[in-house]
Amino acid sequence: MERMNWLSRLASRGPGHRVPQGASLQTPVMADPETCLMVFKNHWSQVVRILERQGPRAAPGGADDLSAVCNHTYQMLTLLAEDRAVPSAPTAPGPLLEFALREDLLTRVLTWQLQWDELGDGVEERRAEQLKLFEMLVSEARQPLLRHSPVREALLILLDACGRPVPSSPALDEGLVLLLSQLCVCLAREPSLLEFFLQPPPEPGAAPRLLLFSRLVPFVHREGTLGQQARDALLLLMALSAGSPTVGRYIADHSYFCPVLATGLSALYSSLPRKIEVPGDDWHCLRREDWLGVPALALFMSSLEFCNAVIQVAHPLVQKQLVDYIHNGFLVPVMGPALHKTSVEEMIASTAYLELFLRSTSEPALLRTFLRFLLLHRHDTHTILDTLVARIGSNSRLCMVSLSLFRTLLNLSCEDVLLQLVLRYLVPCNHVMLSQKPAVRDVDLYGRAADKFLSLIPRCCRHRASSPPRPEHASWARGGPSREAGRREDTTGPGSPSVDSSSVVTVPRASTPSRLALFLRQQSLGGSESPAPAPRSPGLAASPASSPGRRPSPVEEPGPFMAVLFAKLENMLQNSVYVNFLLTGLVAQLACHPQPLLRSFLLNTNMVFQPSVKSLLQVLGSVKNKIESFAASQEDFAALLSKAKKYLIARGKLDWTEGPAAGSAPRRSDSLVKSRRPSLGELLLRHAHSPTRARQAAQMVLQPGRDGTGLGLGGGSPGASTPVLPPRGGAPDRQGEALRVKNAVYCAVIFPEFLKELAAISQAHAVTSPFLLDTSEEGSGPPISGFGPLNP
Repeated sequence: MERMNWLSRLASRGPGHRVPQGASLQTPVMADPETCLMVFKNHWSQVVRILERQGPRAAPGGADDLSAVCNHTYQMLTLLAEDRAVPSAPTAPGPLLEFALREDLLTRVLTWQLQWDELGDGVEERRAEQLKLFEMLVSEARQPLLRHSPVREALLILLDACGRPVPSSPALDEGLVLLLSQLCVCLAREPSLLEFFLQPPPEPGAAPRLLLFSRLVPFVHREGTLGQQARDALLLLMALSAGSPTVGRYIADHSYFCPVLATGLSALYSSLPRKIEVPGDDWHCLRREDWLGVPALALFMSSLEFCNAVIQVAHPLVQKQLVDYIHNGFLVPVMGPALHKTSVEEMIASTAYLELFLRSTSEPALLRTFLRFLLLHRHDTHTILDTLVARIGSNSRLCMVSLSLFRTLLNLSCEDVLLQLVLRYLVPCNHVMLSQKPAVRDVDLYGRAADKFLSLIPRCCRHRASSPPRPEHASWARGGPSREAGRREDTTGPGSPSVDSSSVVTVPRASTPSRLALFLRQQSLGGSESPAPAPRSPGLAASPASSPGRRPSPVEEPGPFMAVLFAKLENMLQNSVYVNFLLTGLVAQLACHPQPLLRSFLLNTNMVFQPSVKSLLQVLGSVKNKIESFAASQEDFAALLSKAKKYLIARGKLDWTEGPAAGSAPRRSDSLVKSRRPSLGELLLRHAHSPTRARQAAQMVLQPGRDGTGLGLGGGSPGASTPVLPPRGGAPDRQGEALRVKNAVYCAVIFPEFLKELAAISQAHAVTSPFLLDTSEEGSGPPISGFGPLNP
């Protein structure tokens, strides 16, 4: 399994590579081994004379003795780092290392130096120097030092001394983390040595100790390079613990690692900005270039990515414990209340944060706990999902971030999400007439649905030079019904929409029944009972079922999610261009799904629904009538429509790798471009954070100037301008009228493209859907993901 970039950064480190902090320690020119051994023994003999005295207090020149021991120790460790094994015995220790092991040199020198801590003078400087020397020895040694017990014992003595109360300093913290990081790198090369660092309990009933681990945990949430080094080292230990049940049990049962991570996320979240400075009207989610500029959010994301990496590589006991702590210690007590703040600005921020967290999480176990929180946790009797669904009908900015969140949720391809949002309301088939239930599984082989969608394009939005689309243009074969159903020819007329079948979500059928199939069977056996209505979220917007002009019904048959999407679609002329892009993209995303119930509900134009249930075709027909009515009342509609198209074309032609954030944005590969054609909404929204000159010029197309004019993009001189919108300023009703016209014109551009996309999707289903259906399994659909059950 491919691991996170944390491990790859450390994998390149090899023996002999020094870290920058130790660059000041110069390595002397080495002579032959016999001379080196003689010099080494000479240094040691002078140190022994000092060590054999009674102690630091007994010596009249104690400070001079300490300085002399430090100098001799530095020379010995430098020589020891360059020592090599004898060619005749490559597995045996070198001559200097053999002498040092025999004399127990490291432990004796270190124990003597630690006696000076009792005097209380210069402890911090001495500890930092000791850490630097041992880090130099471990990182530059040309022999596997950690295989030898005296070396490990000396290291454990030093790490134990680092737990004593000593005034902390950046140099001391840096030296400690650097030594621990080097030790973890060495252990990663020889995992079998890890358990030698696990010390037995000092007394009966006490917990064992793993100083390598416990000394790193306090730095896990530290900012900057120091925190990153600590997290790198901890991740190496987590990966090693996966193969060591003893170490895995120690971390899960005898350490505070998982609580520290979870509570750290809670503390870091509390420091996040409660209001997001929106960079533009098109902003709807947090990109990497956005949060990198916010130190608090960057630190939180670093910790969240670390949690994701730990769950990916750690021992199963650690994985389960960390996931539970994140759910019970961060999501429920922190994210739950944050999503239910009364301030709209705080709602926008918390929703954008949640969407970012979901999009940045890749480990299925961590994603599962996020989804369990969204789908099952109740806050004030309402699930988090119900609250988020209700916000789609709120103001423009909150609606946009909510739509972005649901787009991310659907991109997870999780069966539980689709079941909770849509399918549990469609499974009883109460939304269709009784006689129509057998037609749910029908597949439109001849493009009749595509014809219906294309026929909804308003006349005012069609190209003047071209004739109205003929029915056969949207069919797969000009022969229409006369051709056999089994022979589907991929031939389209010159006016038919382009169809890319790879854009339809197709998932291979699993060998075992999916959870959705079991749910469908239960519904078929238990009768067609209507599901209980989902509770409405308090506050922002009324449910579409209770909105004026809508027939009241005890049960909203398609469910609150589809109802609020349809209500928002019906008001496309009042939505901003960015809301419409997100909205139509989300509906198209649902339409791409091959599940028969969902496909028939959205794309089967011949299905007869219950009188209280609106179909997508009815909603789109209402939008068409509104656009035609607006075009008839607007004298300069053709000019406005042309300007709007030029603006969107200019945005679509921008290179998304331009701008200061281009370095962090991945380039699309040629295969990805060929496999899926970007939708119109993606062409616009992907440039939302690219402040180039071209984008700034494009934004001015429909932006009124001081004289009420906009910048023309074609046909005239650079300074020429033509009226686009009524002048801004003056009475508020004039500003409101200008916004109304602007939104309606953009809707007239987006709506026909959306209809073409739906027509293409319906034709693509005719190619892919028959291969996904299996008549032997009544009502079943393909499984969507391997997240597993969400119930704890």
